[in-house]
Amino acid sequence: MDQSHVLDPAGAARLIEDALAAGSSALDEWQSKALFSAYGIPVPKGALVKSALEAASASAEIGGKVVMKGIGAEFHHKTEAGLVVLGVEGSEAVAATYRLLEERGGRGLEAVLVEQMVSSNRELIVGMKRDSTFGPVVAFGVGGVLTEALGDVVLGVAPLSDQEAAEMPDLIKAKRLLDAFRGYPPVDRVALAKIIQAVGQMAIDHPEIAEIDVNPVLVSGSRPVAADALVILSSDVVKHKEPSSFVPDFKALLAPRSMVLVGASGDVSKWGGSAFKSVLDGGYTGELYAVNPKGGEIFGQTAYTSIEDLPEAPDLALLAVGGHQVAPMLEQCVRRGVKSAIAIAAGFSETGESGAAAEREIARIATEGGVTLMGPNCMGLISNEVSLHAIGFVSLHPPKGTLSFISQSGNMGVTTSNACDRRGIGIDKFASVGNEAQIGAIDIIEYLRDDPNTTCVMTYIEGIDDGRRLMEVARKVTAVKPVVVLRTGLTEYGSKAAASHTGAMAGSAGVWEAAARQCGLVTCTSPDEVVDLGTCMAYLPLRTGRRVAIITQGGGAGVIAADEVARHGLQLAELPAELYESIDPLLPPFWSRQNPLDTVASADAEALSKILAGVIECDAVDAIIVMSVLGIPTSVHGDREVSAHGDFVGLSSLEDALMAQIAELMERTGKPVINVPDSPIRGSVFDYGRRYRPIVLSSARAAALALDRMEWYASYRRAHNPSA
Repeated sequence: MDQSHVLDPAGAARLIEDALAAGSSALDEWQSKALFSAYGIPVPKGALVKSALEAASASAEIGGKVVMKGIGAEFHHKTEAGLVVLGVEGSEAVAATYRLLEERGGRGLEAVLVEQMVSSNRELIVGMKRDSTFGPVVAFGVGGVLTEALGDVVLGVAPLSDQEAAEMPDLIKAKRLLDAFRGYPPVDRVALAKIIQAVGQMAIDHPEIAEIDVNPVLVSGSRPVAADALVILSSDVVKHKEPSSFVPDFKALLAPRSMVLVGASGDVSKWGGSAFKSVLDGGYTGELYAVNPKGGEIFGQTAYTSIEDLPEAPDLALLAVGGHQVAPMLEQCVRRGVKSAIAIAAGFSETGESGAAAEREIARIATEGGVTLMGPNCMGLISNEVSLHAIGFVSLHPPKGTLSFISQSGNMGVTTSNACDRRGIGIDKFASVGNEAQIGAIDIIEYLRDDPNTTCVMTYIEGIDDGRRLMEVARKVTAVKPVVVLRTGLTEYGSKAAASHTGAMAGSAGVWEAAARQCGLVTCTSPDEVVDLGTCMAYLPLRTGRRVAIITQGGGAGVIAADEVARHGLQLAELPAELYESIDPLLPPFWSRQNPLDTVASADAEALSKILAGVIECDAVDAIIVMSVLGIPTSVHGDREVSAHGDFVGLSSLEDALMAQIAELMERTGKPVINVPDSPIRGSVFDYGRRYRPIVLSSARAAALALDRMEWYASYRRAHNPSA
């Protein structure tokens, strides 16, 4: 009769090694609980027995009612096989139950586990499964028979910090089950967090563990206990990609002092022609060269017949050549000493194995030759740091700003950059990374951490090959500046589309959400959202607090804004009586005297100015949404510039004064203000020479989403970088 659950770390490793050597695909429950005990996970008092007499003796020592379970290498789902009997009491009943389990288990029965019957008021689940991209992922949620029916589970990527493990229980829908209710005490959150953390640590320490299932975790009084346990093993240990020793030269790639366009043409209907014209029109500040095998002149520039004929080795070579020419052109770059290259051509890993082999070959040539390579299958680069607009087929010249955008999709990058241009939002860099043969989005995000020209990073991601490296880089970057991610390819359909587009790995939506939460990535699901969030993160104060005041010129707009505040988990600020009293003289006596503050279309410019100042300076307010104050088509704003179609182009003088005041108030109070106009206005960012810039978004929903994500990121950053 074995009653020992005690294992040291070395013993735990031997237990797993011995099981694999014996050909076992899983630890039995007794072995699993021995492993759990080694990691400090509470398990019921029990003994492993091999006869009815031993069973009776063990139950007498345990005392009270016991649970009896058949143990065998082939028994992974004991309940379904009738190998679990609950509430057995007394030596005769225990002996009879042992014989019953012998009959049901047959030759597969190796022993019987006799355990203390744990009285429970709640059933939870803790588990672990390995994700091919992110590694061990821990699950926590409602357990027992309700696990599959409710699906109320939250994920976390291991290893989990104390803070991450402690917050996971608060993320399930049924989190109130963990509090005191109906006479039950609250669950011991510290003990629960330790179980969650320990399950993840087991997986980190033992790569041979493929899956862990602790269901149910029974809550006895307030104490969580692992009542059941399953540890599945695998000899196929997943090996994560080893970091490359190659050190990319991102300065040469993203802010080149000189560049050559290989495949330059005077025909703008060709990529090499349109891109060369775009570079010239953008006013590139560095030295520009053209290469075309025919030589001659292109747009007044001398065209050299090869890269090796150039008078100097440029920082960057933009390769506007066919896929079959990329490798020989890279070899020329190596011989001439070119520091970086961008391969535009498609036809590589996104097309299948032969394309993937060609992609590996160009990566080898570049890496061994010391050339930093972006692409292939990409759209090029914009770097306003050096006024370089190296994009073909589209005339894209966004103004200079502090947003940088990294995209795995060329057309999504162009769409987003074009949206910034159209809305007057300046960018610093746009890099289209394509198939990421050598360097990719994660590498550039890491570089932008210390780029003084970038205050916020936006990125479009379809797939991730190394999730753990993404998390490592993201934690470093989000500690000092926000990273907003438009992540796609998470549904079954989207995953297939992503694979055919870039050959990217899509991964699980739940695992991605967990990883993003843990490393401070601000996530969104549309191009408009990535621009909205990036703009707000870059130009508005980041303040912790969810109390929102709404100022509106119309009641309906205020109601819509209030609904969106609620939908996004924000709170309508409870404004003090003295604030209402200060506003009373400025508005008609029938105004609402509540938040939203409806000015009933009666406030003139002076009254609006005073109301805005009073609200933003109120200690009960963390952020303000201003609805239908801008873009009102009245004669009061008759000096507003309009287009030939009657669309509003800019601000009227009164609106301009109000926006200048908002810039001053945001600088003084550190509170964000987002404006939603009554009618569309061209421009989303307005610069008044202040630390922060007034922002205009298209809807109350966009404003509420931005405030929610800003507050979440600010809280994350302060928790992980208190000095920020």
